[in-house]
Amino acid sequence: MSRLVKFLLPLTVLILLLAAAVTGFSYFEHLSFSESLWMTITTVLTVGYGDIIPRTGAGRMLVIILVPLCILLITYFMGIIIGAIIELQISTMKRSKSMERKIKRINGHIIVCGLNQMSQIIIERIRKEKRDFVVIEADENKCEPFLDSYKIIIGDPSEEEVLKRAGIERADGLITTGTDAENVITVLTARGMNSRLRITSSAERTENESKLIKAGADKVINPELIGGTRIALSVLKPAAADYIDRVFTGDNESFKINELFLSEGCILNGQTIRKAEIRNKYNLSVMAVKRKGSIYTSNIADFQLEENDTLIVFGSEENIVAFMENTLADSI
Repeated sequence: MSRLVKFLLPLTVLILLLAAAVTGFSYFEHLSFSESLWMTITTVLTVGYGDIIPRTGAGRMLVIILVPLCILLITYFMGIIIGAIIELQISTMKRSKSMERKIKRINGHIIVCGLNQMSQIIIERIRKEKRDFVVIEADENKCEPFLDSYKIIIGDPSEEEVLKRAGIERADGLITTGTDAENVITVLTARGMNSRLRITSSAERTENESKLIKAGADKVINPELIGGTRIALSVLKPAAADYIDRVFTGDNESFKINELFLSEGCILNGQTIRKAEIRNKYNLSVMAVKRKGSIYTSNIADFQLEENDTLIVFGSEENIVAFMENTLADSI
């Protein structure tokens, strides 16, 4: 018997019994509908105000039958409700434990703090890049629709214990999408727990960007500023805006921008981009070179590459993989 049937069956019997009792009191005691309903309710709830009492033998017999049956049904009905609540709590605990076991098995993931419209766009982008991620959200109601598809920790992202459960010691990045005040506290806590973590935070107000940087964020982004700039570009420079949309936010997964780290042992170390013939050999465009926090974009053909440089390249997934395999470069 399913849980729904177990719930509806006693409820249906109880309703029918109450309807029969109202009809019986009305017939045997010659009462109006409201008086019969009042007598039925006071009888079932064993209140017994005494203002209306059964005076006929049939009415008293009806009370004798009604009271134990209703008490039995109500007790059974309440038992089902309490059992369902306990079962739900146990199921939630098991699911939470299972979720934390899955999180303990991943490394190099990205932690997204906050579950909102912005974070869902961020998550979809992370999923397209096939990166592991963990979401932290304090509101359990927001988490419920995503428990089967996301790895979620329910809790305050500014608390150390919650960040530990999200595997912050093993994470590569953290993104905060809350209010500026919430983001500052979360960034401070996260930076203190993992000094190598790459932290990106959203900012509601431009004047708070410096505070988030001081708190430990590597990058602060104002969504309204970026959105306004993109809207203006779509009118002022439509071709450029279309190109940016296709490269950075398009759904075409054949071509993408990737960051390739030149670690120790990479055969490109000591060579120039021109000499390495990256475009001819691998059909990849080197858009920029990042070195020690600075990004170089112009006249980079004769740029001599060094260990720990990062190449920002554009090309197909297949060509990027071939480039990494042949040069021993690492994807970031």
